[in-house]
Amino acid sequence: MERTHQAQIFHDKMIKQLADSLISKKFRDVKADHPDFPDKPAPVVQETSASFHIPDVTAMGIQMVLFEVETDDTINDAHTGEQWGLFAAYANLNRAEFWIVVPKASMDDARQRLENLGLNAKVMGI
Repeated sequence: MERTHQAQIFHDKMIKQLADSLISKKFRDVKADHPDFPDKPAPVVQETSASFHIPDVTAMGIQMVLFEVETDDTINDAHTGEQWGLFAAYANLNRAEFWIVVPKASMDDARQRLENLGLNAKVMGI
């Protein structure tokens, strides 16, 4: 799904805010798919099909954490469901955590979508 220009600006702002927050909380190896960050997250490959998605942010705390940032207009998108499924499976297989980051007002929508998809992830609002 293509975001509107305004939604893309908001998405990028949320990625930067999240990554900066992780750095300030002493997470290690913070990588972000954002112009201000030189290190981009590694692609997560789906073994069965060789397709891949790149998380918006990855970081190391006690364990590896993958973050996917969504705006109101992408929570229920089919592409989003594919990404969430892949990242949730990867986190489960690798003892990592998967977090979905959305605007605070969209947290219930994100939790509902996770439930509908039968996926395990944590939801954070910013």
